[in-house]
Amino acid sequence: MIRAPANSVFAVTGGLAGLALIIMAIVSPGIAAGGWLIGFIATAAIPLGSLAWLLIHRLTGGRWGAALRPALLPAAGAVPLLALGFVPLLAALPLLYPWVAGGGAINPDVAALYLNVPSFVLRSVIGLLGWSLLALYLPRMTEYTGVLFAGIGLVFHAVAVSVLATDWILSAQPPFFSTSFGASIAVAQLLAALAFAALFSPKLDQSMTRDLGGLMLTAVLGITYLNFMTVLVIWYGDLPDRVSWFIERLSGAWSVLAWGAFVFGALAPTAALLFARVRESRAALRWVAVSILTGLACYFAWLITPANGIRTLAAAALALLTLSCAFVLWSRIGLSARLLKRARTAP
Repeated sequence: MIRAPANSVFAVTGGLAGLALIIMAIVSPGIAAGGWLIGFIATAAIPLGSLAWLLIHRLTGGRWGAALRPALLPAAGAVPLLALGFVPLLAALPLLYPWVAGGGAINPDVAALYLNVPSFVLRSVIGLLGWSLLALYLPRMTEYTGVLFAGIGLVFHAVAVSVLATDWILSAQPPFFSTSFGASIAVAQLLAALAFAALFSPKLDQSMTRDLGGLMLTAVLGITYLNFMTVLVIWYGDLPDRVSWFIERLSGAWSVLAWGAFVFGALAPTAALLFARVRESRAALRWVAVSILTGLACYFAWLITPANGIRTLAAAALALLTLSCAFVLWSRIGLSARLLKRARTAP
């Protein structure tokens, strides 16, 4: 439990980081906008991944879902907060996306029919509104409506992640495109939610800890496999416009982020989770979760930063701090706090 004085610490820390980011935005708006995009994508992974896990559990059942619900439900309750976090990105569209000003080597037909400001905003609003409605209705599901609701919700989530991951991330450096990219982001969100649950689930016995460790291992292997196969297929297919996107991110300063994502987000967690003792130890899982969240932060920065420059990383750190503190406060004193009480009193 986080006590009231700790809430003040989060509020002050987040406020100072936000103030520093505002000053940076005045001095260099492009760098601040790029950093906010990284922070927004990375922070959004936890509530969206939590929402997806709760919908999956509604369809499949299982003790793991009941055990993780006290952590996942409040996190999913923060989904409506994403709409507020998206507002600065709307104001910074010309700074983030070259196609807004007609650049980025976009096919004119694609720009006219799909990649333009009105359609971009419309798709984003539909996605954020749909996710928010799912999160708000999730605690009200009944035994009879829950399965249908969860099925429809998962279909919507899959489509929304695929579309908006391409819009928000890949379109910052067109014309690169990957049909598997949405799946990679969706699995990354699931992994982020599991890491969050490993850190903040109030009570887990050894059996539940073992289940959580198994889910974490599955998700780590899943995102590693998807990203490896994406690179392999594009490289083997000899597609210059797509290969160059990876070459840029695997050379120079960006290789540090690539190695950080691989070591902390894939190699170290996989090596640790292969051992049953680690999967059954709550303390060990917490360390694995910290490694995973660090690797995912590097992964999202690796995807986005090259489009905006190395200095964006400083703004990204401030944005992550601001949004993370806002997320914690929302979970403690906002809608998520009421959802947490429902989760604890639910049978």
